[in-house]
This record gives sequence, C-alpha cells and structure tokens, in this order.
Amino acid sequence: MPTPNNTDLTFLTEAMARMTGSLDMQDSLVRTFDFLAQHFPVEAISLQQYSASLQSFKLLFLVRKGKFDFVEKTVPLPEHGAGEVLLHDRGLDPVRNYPNYKETSVGQLHSEALAAYVPLKERAYLLAILQSSDETLGQLCLMGTRVSCFTPEHERKLGLLLTPFSLAMSNLLQHKRTLEFQKRLHEENVELHKGLQLMRDKRVIGDQGGLKKTMDMVYQLRGREIPTLILGETGTGKELIAEVIQKISPRNKAPFVKVNCGAIPESLLDSELFGHEKGAFTGATGSKAGRFEQADGGTLFLDEVGELTLQAQVRLLRVLQNNVVERVGGTRSIEVDVRVIAATNRDLELMMREGSFREDLFYRLNVFPIHVPPLRQRAQDIAEMVHRFLKRACQELEIPSLPGLTSETVKKLLKYSWPGNVRELENLIKRGVTLYRDGPLLLDELLPQNEAWYLEPEQSRNDLEKLIDARVEAVLKKHLAQLESLPRSASSGDFPPEPDSPQAGLMTLEAATKGAILAALKVTHGRVKGPGGAAEILDVNPSTLRGKMRKLGIQAS
Repeated sequence: MPTPNNTDLTFLTEAMARMTGSLDMQDSLVRTFDFLAQHFPVEAISLQQYSASLQSFKLLFLVRKGKFDFVEKTVPLPEHGAGEVLLHDRGLDPVRNYPNYKETSVGQLHSEALAAYVPLKERAYLLAILQSSDETLGQLCLMGTRVSCFTPEHERKLGLLLTPFSLAMSNLLQHKRTLEFQKRLHEENVELHKGLQLMRDKRVIGDQGGLKKTMDMVYQLRGREIPTLILGETGTGKELIAEVIQKISPRNKAPFVKVNCGAIPESLLDSELFGHEKGAFTGATGSKAGRFEQADGGTLFLDEVGELTLQAQVRLLRVLQNNVVERVGGTRSIEVDVRVIAATNRDLELMMREGSFREDLFYRLNVFPIHVPPLRQRAQDIAEMVHRFLKRACQELEIPSLPGLTSETVKKLLKYSWPGNVRELENLIKRGVTLYRDGPLLLDELLPQNEAWYLEPEQSRNDLEKLIDARVEAVLKKHLAQLESLPRSASSGDFPPEPDSPQAGLMTLEAATKGAILAALKVTHGRVKGPGGAAEILDVNPSTLRGKMRKLGIQAS
C-alpha cells in the first residue's frame, strides 16, 4: 500500500479522533459514521461475523445517521453461499467492492435481514475484513446509497481505516461482552435474592400447630449427628424437615447434598452415588466425584430411599458400614465422612417382612425416626399455608394484591382429604392464581367434585382407611374396562374372568380390584410410580395404591 499523503493523514487523523472521542463506543461510532458519510456515499454501516461451523453469519450491529443498534441476528447461508464468504480468508484482498449486492446470495440475505432498519433497494456494498493479531473480528459492510456508487478511491480510503476500525471493533465487542456479563451478574443476583427470600420463607408452617410433635422431635437433634429417617406420605414436606435438621446440626456450614433415589436409573446409580473414573463406561469422558464425595464432611440427604433395588441397597450399606467409597472403574478406596438423613413414603418395616428392603440397612438408617403427618391430620395449618402459597404465587405472577377466599371455599379446603398433601395444596393455589381474573379466588371449583374425596370432622382413622379403599375401588372400577384390553399373563389368577363368562357376575369387587392392579403391574413390569407406572395407569396416588396392594397381598416385582 502506498505511503499516505498529507490529505490521507488528515483524513485518517480526523476519523480516528471520532472513533476515540468518547468513552461511549456507540456514540463514537455514530460520530464516525457522520464523518465517513462526508467521504463515502454510504447509508449504513454494519458488522457481521461468519461462522464456518454453523454455515451462517451473525449480524452484530448497525450504524446509521444519528443511530446505533445492536442487531443480534443470525442468518443461515445456503451451501453455495458459504463459498462466497471467502473474504474471511487472510490471504485475500481485505477490501472488496460489489457494484450491486444482488450479485451475491450472501448480499441478498444481508439486505433482507436488515430490511427493518435500512430500506430494501439495489445498492453497492463495500466490504472490508477486520482482523486483530489473533482472530478475525468480522466483516465491515458499507451499504451504499445506490448501485455502483463506490470507486477505487473509496476502496483505497477504506483500506487506510482497517487498523483503527479493527481496534474500535475489538473494543466494541469487548464492551458488548462486558455488558452481557454485567446483565448475567444482575440476573444471578436477582435469583440469589429470590433464593434467600425463599429460604427465609421456609419456616415450617405448623411448628406450633399440627406439626408441633414432629418439630419437637426434630429439635431434639440440635447439635447432634444421629442418622435420621424421615417417614411420611408423598408431598408432606419431608425435604423441608431434612433442611431444618441440617440447619441445627454441627455440620450446618458444610455441604448438604440431596439425592432423589427414585429418580436415578439403576444403571447410573453407582456413578451418581459413588462417582466414576474416566473410561469406566461409554460416555465417561472424565473422572467424576459421586454424591458421597461431594458431601464429605457434611450431610447427604437420600430422598425416596425405599425405591432402591436390593442390589443398590447392598452397595449403599457397604459404604455406610465402612465410610469408604470406590468409584466405578477405579481401584482406589476413598474415605468419606458423611452424615446420612434418609426419607421415604414407603412402609420399610412391611418391605422388610416382604423381603424387598434389607433389615441391616433399615437399622442403619432408622436410628432416629421422625414421622411427618399428612395434611388431612393437620387441618389447623391449612389457613396459614394458603396465605403463604397465595403470597408466593402472586409475587411470581406480579399480581399486586392477594385475592380473597369465600367462606364456602375455606370450608371445602378444610374438609378435603388432600391425598397429595402440602404439594397438592400448593399446586392447587398456583393453578388458581394463574387462572384468576377478578373477585374471590374460587379454589373449591378446582377440587374434585366427588364427595368421596371429603372428610367429615368425626371420621376416625378406620373410617379414613375405608374411605381410601372406597376411592381406590371406585377409580379401579372405572379403569377396569380399559385394562382388560391390555396384555394378560398366561396364568389364570392374574386377571379377572372375561365380562361375558359365567363367573363374571359372581366376581367380587375385591377380585376385580386385585386383577386390575395385577394387570397394571404386568404392563409396567412391576413399576408402581413415575411416568407410565401402575399408579398413573390406574389414576391413583402411588402411596394410596401401595396401601391397597399391601392389604391385598400384592408385591411389586
């Protein structure tokens, strides 16, 4: 390139003065555009980056008279179009003049993508490659005012600006990354404050009401590290009780690691709990510490421990006995110091008698049992729960004031038996607030309308058991016709007789119920809960279904 003359030096000096004349890079580029518009027939300037791996280019920003925009638009390229972006190769001329953008498919895509900012018309493009010492920053595109408006002199002048423009673009892109980083930090800070607020809200409702006996037991663990087993139905808040135990323990500053045993496939359980070494199995591209190692010095919460298979129970027992783990694919024994809190909605003592839960593991976990009562046994806490959940749901949905409840709604909430417990109540309120428009919040309209789901105040525990049995039988009877069409076992006892057989009219409801459960278990290969499980097929709460199975002597395989 020829040595710049005095005119060129003046042009370059004035251009650079505008590029660096403000700490606000966007303002600097607007000033630079206004200066360049005096020397080039230009309507807009854009910067875009080409991605060979994605076969696309990303529009980053656009500068027009008095205006700057971060465009942030990715434009896929056709296969033949990728070859046209050879300007990104360092070996080619860094400045290229296209008399009409329609000469290239990339130019057409570029103009169409910016049509909302710059009127779509035939015009010339003057393109320049911007490079730093170690990377290609992108393509700078001067969008002309008309066809064939750029001359060789324009090409030469743009060549003079490549280095200062590259520096300015590098600073702008770094500025943009900084803004994005600051935005992420702000969002994370907001989420952190939400999390802290949620933690403050996690006072156990009912600690002086329906949960008083339970919390009295919990507070006996203050300052102690006794292995604890939390027992209760699904949705009663066992995880929340575990968090309270952790907060009052000597390990409250140490890691608190939670594991949902029922959510981990058997094939991945060892890797999740005990870790694995690189190459231990397909996909193990690196070493990974298991949950026991992550909780070393702290507490491990094993939720749904009753869902573990017998083989998994053996491996867990070995770690609890020896305080040593061995990663999958490893030979080194790793010592761990972990306090274990376990929780389950299963009847582990019954499972022991049935042989589906190891006796030695049960006594390792059941050092200090804590029972969490179901919501139907602590109706005095429902009002406070409703207020708490309403407040939280309204905050999340940005509803300024809490909707009221009618006395009829309150009565029905107190009488309802809540088979899903606290979780069901919270989800009901979320659904109600989401649907809320105006007036009182009629939550009772979202509850089951069948009276079988409601309790009378004087009902005893035996009455409750009968009520649950009646619910199960009603639901199973409803689904029996559907289940009869599912695959059956060859054994005569797995399914009730055909409806048109001589014995059909003599079949008891208990026999039909048992047959329906067995058929569902056959289809699900013994799986009771989860997507596609027997409880889902039968439309019954898993805990309720297990209770019925125990009474009928049915074991899940």
